[in-house]
Amino acid sequence: MRRKLIGFNLVVLFFLATTASGQVKVEDHSLGETAAQFFSEAQEGVLLSACATGDFGKVNRSIKKAAKEYCALLSSVRQRVVTGENDEYKDMVTADYTKTTTYVFVAGKFVAARILFTAPDAANNNSGKSFAEIFSGLKATYGPPTSETIVPYQNAYGVRYERHQELWLAENYAVQVDEQPGAHGWTSVNVSTREVYDKQKTEKSTKPPPNPLN
Repeated sequence: MRRKLIGFNLVVLFFLATTASGQVKVEDHSLGETAAQFFSEAQEGVLLSACATGDFGKVNRSIKKAAKEYCALLSSVRQRVVTGENDEYKDMVTADYTKTTTYVFVAGKFVAARILFTAPDAANNNSGKSFAEIFSGLKATYGPPTSETIVPYQNAYGVRYERHQELWLAENYAVQVDEQPGAHGWTSVNVSTREVYDKQKTEKSTKPPPNPLN
């Protein structure tokens, strides 16, 4: 069954789709695809093609002015991850300043993504997406999360909040949601292969506590 996470205010936030084969898509990219495939498709592929030919006519209008500046950086990232180097790529082709997507590559494959949404705030003209909106969309699509955690949180001014953390765990992937409440708040959505999730969880549980003498 194919499922998508659709944004609010008639704007698509990002896509998280699964197929019968268990394939997961983030934006226009499939989790687990090769780095070579990643950078040959979607807007990254369009931009790299434009960089090679000098024809930027098909590049998204919102980034066209800065497109040429991205050529060297995007080409450098592509070269590193295609040759198997572990690295990250922060989306530079999306003009939405209230959302940042960072893709993670390991051994030549796209294995995880971190999507950071700015919460509505007076400082950003109340643009962005709140935790409640994002969680509501995920829950409507995927049902109740596998686990929910509420962590007490206190900001620098002593104001207390409840920080929500949600987890949807499937056979082939994991979706984690974390909220930073209060002024200048945000919500992060982390999507990864189940292999990456399990490895990170194991490393976290076996990591020794910090030495108090250091």
